Amino acid sequence: MSRYSIIHSGKALQRLGRGIARYALTTILCVLCVLGGFVSCKAERINEKPVSWYQWSEDTKELSLENSALHLRFLPTTAEIILTEKSSGVEWRSNPINAANDSGADFVTKQLLQSQFSLLYGDKTGVGQTLASYQYSIQKTTYDYELVDNGINVYYTVSDAARNYYFPACLPEEEMLAWLEKMPVAERSLVESSFRIADLKNLRKDDNRDLLITYYPDIEHGPVYILRDTIRDFMKESVEKTFHEAGYTMDNYLEDSARYTLPESDKPAFSLTIRYTLDNNALVVTVPFDEIAYRSSYPVTRINLLPFFGAGGKDENGYIFVPDGSGAIINFNNGKQNQIAYVNNMYGWDTGMFRAAVINDNKAPYPVFGLHNDGADNGNGASLMGIIDEGSSYAQVRADVSGRNCSYNSVSAQFTIVHGATMAISNRSDKAVFMYEGGLPPGEKIVVRYYPLSKNNAANQNTGYTGMAKLYRSYLQNKYPELQASPASLQNVPIAVELVGAVNKIQHRLGIPMDLPLKLTTYKESTEMVQKFAELGWKSPQVKLLGWFNKAYDHDVPRTVKLIGPLGNKKDFSQLQKAVDDAGGTFYGEADFLYMHSNTATDGLNLYRDIARYVTRERMEAYPYSYVWFGERKQWGKMFYQARPAYMMQLIDSFNKNAGKLGVQNIAFRTIGSKLGADYNERRPVSREENMNMQAEKLASLKEQGKKLLVAAGFQYSVPYASIITDMAESDQGYGITDYSVPFYQIALHGLVPFTGKAINLAEDYTDNILNSVEGGAGLYFSFMKEDVSILQETRYRQFYANTFDKWINDADVLYKKFADDFSGLYDKTIEAHQFLAPDVTVTLYSDGTEVMVNSSLDSFQYKGRDVAAKSYTVFRGGK
Repeated sequence: MSRYSIIHSGKALQRLGRGIARYALTTILCVLCVLGGFVSCKAERINEKPVSWYQWSEDTKELSLENSALHLRFLPTTAEIILTEKSSGVEWRSNPINAANDSGADFVTKQLLQSQFSLLYGDKTGVGQTLASYQYSIQKTTYDYELVDNGINVYYTVSDAARNYYFPACLPEEEMLAWLEKMPVAERSLVESSFRIADLKNLRKDDNRDLLITYYPDIEHGPVYILRDTIRDFMKESVEKTFHEAGYTMDNYLEDSARYTLPESDKPAFSLTIRYTLDNNALVVTVPFDEIAYRSSYPVTRINLLPFFGAGGKDENGYIFVPDGSGAIINFNNGKQNQIAYVNNMYGWDTGMFRAAVINDNKAPYPVFGLHNDGADNGNGASLMGIIDEGSSYAQVRADVSGRNCSYNSVSAQFTIVHGATMAISNRSDKAVFMYEGGLPPGEKIVVRYYPLSKNNAANQNTGYTGMAKLYRSYLQNKYPELQASPASLQNVPIAVELVGAVNKIQHRLGIPMDLPLKLTTYKESTEMVQKFAELGWKSPQVKLLGWFNKAYDHDVPRTVKLIGPLGNKKDFSQLQKAVDDAGGTFYGEADFLYMHSNTATDGLNLYRDIARYVTRERMEAYPYSYVWFGERKQWGKMFYQARPAYMMQLIDSFNKNAGKLGVQNIAFRTIGSKLGADYNERRPVSREENMNMQAEKLASLKEQGKKLLVAAGFQYSVPYASIITDMAESDQGYGITDYSVPFYQIALHGLVPFTGKAINLAEDYTDNILNSVEGGAGLYFSFMKEDVSILQETRYRQFYANTFDKWINDADVLYKKFADDFSGLYDKTIEAHQFLAPDVTVTLYSDGTEVMVNSSLDSFQYKGRDVAAKSYTVFRGGK
């Protein structure tokens, strides 16, 4: 350990002092706010932690951690880690061997290849730089490490600036003389020559009296010793050592530093801690936000953690797995280095960040990534999977292939932690000013769990993406007890039906244009549809009614619940719910609690209190995006507001209470589970992670009350509480760098919760949609309305372009009966394996031995003596 570990001994007192000061300031502010009549007050997040400067002691002894499954080595000279799976002997290294000699890497990438992380910082113009830990910490030896509570803590200082030195920059003459008395004579002269004596009674010509008093207030009471500006770093190290040997501690340093306001370096500098622990069969890597420090002028905006952990070389075979839609594979060395590197936002775009256009709304619904190396484990193949356990809402998964900047194929998680946006300061100026959050959310952290998989691992006999998916299933069941048992509803084909009541349309009344409901399906017509389902033999239909209250589809604030007159009365609505019950189904009232589409005097919506804000402190308000030019439809769209998270929770409670008076016991969420954002209000910030946890807790509370919940897309945090998931991605999202899609999410969730893909009748490709559903074991989903779709002309609702019930019900029934014949009894089974027999030809193996072979290619395919036609499937039960 380094002698500079003294910096840790005073951290507790330092934090305690800052905590007391913050508590006192917060209390005073809140009292002032109450006296001033404000509704709420929460202190702004301010990054007050000073950057810690660490120094390697040049101790080269390795540290290690070990349990029954894994062994971890830490190499002090480079800060690398080597993870070994004991059952197979397979090693996974944080950095490739001989990375410095990669002839295919440019200078910047060579630094990254040897780094455990990189960080990106910004300045007031939004321009920043990426700093690699190897170049800006390891090579400068500004790092330290220690064994703490069965884990290895590695402390980094990342900067191009000079480090801090822990001795006083200024002391009153009396105190300095006392320290000098404790020093040997030889060292004492060095210290004396490093300081000058400043005295208000004997100023130099170039002294600024006011600045001296500002920086060194003790000078008003007598002479002070001030560190000379010209002292070199090697001399500072000697002075630091001399003070330390004289008994100068970190507590002394903190006390002395608090007495003076010294000008801070204008260079960016950062410090953070990475902690490594072993938990059964996982390596757990943690980055606490409370241990991240930066200078206020240069906030750290992004951290890429272990960017080349397990990376495969250009001479190796294997692939990268990324959470692109259902899942996607990027083959090692696939020659697609001219395509854009894969970067996908976890849980989609942060709705708290403004964007002028939406071209591709890509999203990763679950926080998993990994890679598989065919040659590992003596050619048996081995995999390394990462699961982002905490901080997933800040994450992006990044992957790239060899040939672009280096000779390695890699995948990693990067985290956007301090958010910023451009603020227009004046209409008369084109100068852009970048505004950032006030600081990091206290108490939060990044936690990534890395799991090695091999065929020698008794707990998991599969490697590759199937093995990863099964291990992820186990992870979900351990994390969420709600997913332990298979629901009884999985005995039948999961079928969800969306019925569209009314949409918004500008209509004229007495020559005045008004936003009024356009009737598509009345309550009575919906009842007749449900009765038709029962007549056809559809079992346990999950019926979602949208556009059923508060005017239309883009409903008013759901604080109150009022039926729509043109659709029928309360009796008609009750008959609809009874029809669903009689059919053995579940009725869900659909509502949107994120976007507020109205702001009238009766809505109870307060634009100052209830609306979230961007980093720029502007209210979150926007228009629908165009399908043609991708920008906001300000001329033909209706502006909506984004509710702040606490208000969303209030609305859910109000809706639950008031909808219950109409008999509605179950909720279909339009946006919870499919969209997620932060509230960057400087007075009451709510991080994206905090909002995610708030939503999960609310869903859990509703489930405990006996409510059934329908969610769309199925982001991981919503899955344990969902009775059914619709609109789950069944393929990848078409990144140029990916090679093919896999049903990873479906493998993980099958048998735990029922799910469907997009509505069959609204799919871009009807046949491919069905085949994707068959391959992943999904149920069926339809969207219907009674009126002909032509009525939607001159409205904003092009998504319902093929909804006419009478035109679709016969085809829907044929498909339902086909699924019931072929797949009944499978939906409560787990998927044990999935493999490609040929391009676009797959076989899915269930826990009861059933195989489902899907041929999505354009040619027939022979399997087990059966000729499977192009664009079709065959089910093999008991080998037949």
